[in-house]
Amino acid sequence: MTQSIAFIGVGNMARAIFSGMLANGYPAEKIIGTSRTPEKRDYYHEQYGITMLADNDMAVNQADVVVLCVKPAQMQAVIENFSAQVRDDQLFISVAAGVELDSLAYWLGKSVAIVRSMPNTPSQLGAGMTGLIANEYTTEGQKTQVSELFSSIGHSVWVEEEEHMHTVTSLSGSAPAYFFRFLEAMIKNGKEQGLDEKTSRALASHAMLGAARMVIELDEPIAQLRNNITSPKGTTEQALLSFEASNIDKIVADAMTACVNRSKKMANDFSAKKD
Repeated sequence: MTQSIAFIGVGNMARAIFSGMLANGYPAEKIIGTSRTPEKRDYYHEQYGITMLADNDMAVNQADVVVLCVKPAQMQAVIENFSAQVRDDQLFISVAAGVELDSLAYWLGKSVAIVRSMPNTPSQLGAGMTGLIANEYTTEGQKTQVSELFSSIGHSVWVEEEEHMHTVTSLSGSAPAYFFRFLEAMIKNGKEQGLDEKTSRALASHAMLGAARMVIELDEPIAQLRNNITSPKGTTEQALLSFEASNIDKIVADAMTACVNRSKKMANDFSAKKD
């Protein structure tokens, strides 16, 4: 029997997930979304055929699986407002950064299955990567169900310790922005050397896409892939030597550590223990 899934708060990530589900054949009548905006409710119902409600209580009451897609700062208030509808047999999935399992469990007020996820923005194109961790009440069957749900927007990996979700954030959740910034710098330099922006963007972005595909699809160490195009005294070697002279490992490590530290701070700020 197909389970009903409610998305509490319909924004870009919720739309990415349920549109992927629909594309994979999930029945629209089993998907519920909530929004306080009448125009938004009308749009999503007409565009995707899903049920749209203004009332979170009603949505949670009708759902087997509840996907929490609200902003971290709003999570506590949203959950506490519908907590009377929570049932022991439900599965809750959070896509909010920095809100930990214990806090979600405390606000939900029952010993229910909870999965915390960290998707990234390429999920909008079905090319996402999501980190996942489950609490002790989540069964293997439910974990499989969650993996299948996130397969509609890309790939996913499970971690065993919640501390590792900070690293997931730095490696995947925030990482598209790192690559965008690197592309911006490359395109800027291409323009400074005389190419137009459109040409510079095409060259740099397709090179990045192709390199990523090689890492994923070819069974070779990344260092070997790099060495394969680095001829002694050649052009690529000079570029790489410039990176090494700037201590690229430290630059990246400092950036990722700053990301992790901010993730930890957010987890502390949004902790139910502060209540």
